[in-house]
Parts: sequence; C-alpha cells; structure tokens
Amino acid sequence: MKKTFAVICMAALCCTSAMAQFNWGVRGGLNLVNNDITAVDEENVLEKDNYTGFFFGPVAEFQIPVVGLGVDASLLYQQKGLELTDKETMKQQQIAVPVYLKYSFGLGDLAAIFAQAGVQLNYNIGDLTKVIEDKAADEASEFILNKNTWTFNVGAGVKLMNHVQAAVNYNMPLSKEGSVERKDLEGGSLEDARLLAKDKFDQSTLQFSVTYTF
Repeated sequence: MKKTFAVICMAALCCTSAMAQFNWGVRGGLNLVNNDITAVDEENVLEKDNYTGFFFGPVAEFQIPVVGLGVDASLLYQQKGLELTDKETMKQQQIAVPVYLKYSFGLGDLAAIFAQAGVQLNYNIGDLTKVIEDKAADEASEFILNKNTWTFNVGAGVKLMNHVQAAVNYNMPLSKEGSVERKDLEGGSLEDARLLAKDKFDQSTLQFSVTYTF
C-alpha cells in the first residue's frame, strides 16, 4: 500500500513538472505615489500629494496552467518620490524585488484574467537625506529615508496571447519609509541643532504595469 501511494505521488509530481511552464521577460510601468507625512509644519509640507515615477526590469514566471497557480518574481529599478513642499521634492531611486503568488483563469493561450498578491523588498539607493531650512524661523526639517523597506502588493490584470500582460497593482507599506526631524538652528550648524520633533512617515503606491514574456 505504501509503495502504491509513493508511486502515485511520484507520478503526480512528474505530471505537474511536465505541465509547469517557466517564462521570462521584461516589465515596465508607472508609479503614482500617495505620501503620508505627519506632524510637520503645515506651511512647509503638503500631506498626501501625488508624485509620479516609473519602474522597469526583468521578470520570471513559474506557472502550472492546469490549476492556474504560479509564482512571479522580478528585479526592478524604480523611481518615485516625496512631495515635501509646493516647490521641493525628494526623488527616490530603488532596487525593488517583488514576489507574487498568482492565480489565473480564462481562455487558455488566447486570454486570461489573473489576481496576484505578495511581498516586496525595496532597497533605497542614491541620496537618503534632504534638508529644507526655514531661515526666518531658524528651523530646519531633515527628511531621512530608511535604507531598506518592506511593502505588500495586491492587484489584478489580463494576459493576452500568452505573452502580454497589463496589470494594476496597489503597493502598501509594511514598514516605515523614513523619518522627519525638525530642528532648531539657533545653535548654529545642523549637526549641533536642537531636535524639536521627530516623526516617521510611509507611502502607498498605485502601479500600472505592462509585461512581455518570451
């Protein structure tokens, strides 16, 4: 009985592996960012303003068409940013690694609809700080980005002719994006300034993407 069960399991595994598909391709799209910066001088910071950016990079897919499940992973370079004032922005450059669990259903190779969800690791590169000084008030706000952040993705899309995918995705924070330090400059330099307040902030992103797999 045990031998029979083992044979059945091995046969099922071999069939699943034979039916599984591995594809690779390229992905690109737009980021529409919603900032959530709190407890900072209202005259200096506009809360929840939008900032548009972009992303692109290679993608790999592992799918089991019979059951409609798959895994999607990509390595993306992306730009987005923070709207700090009506004249000041802080551009973010990141290496992002999103991994999705995907469920697809539809008309075989002709067209399909899919839903996806998964975690994403973001690694900030480039400048991580920006200072905005208010000389009239002898104060400064220093915006500091964290080196690494975690986010969670949920979205849906369509796949056409087994090669082209268009998707809408909502990227929500699992960790804080960074912090804002408001300092009193009466002491002289920024390094010697007295800390008045420190607050953390995060951001969510609406993403529109197009993927082509070979």
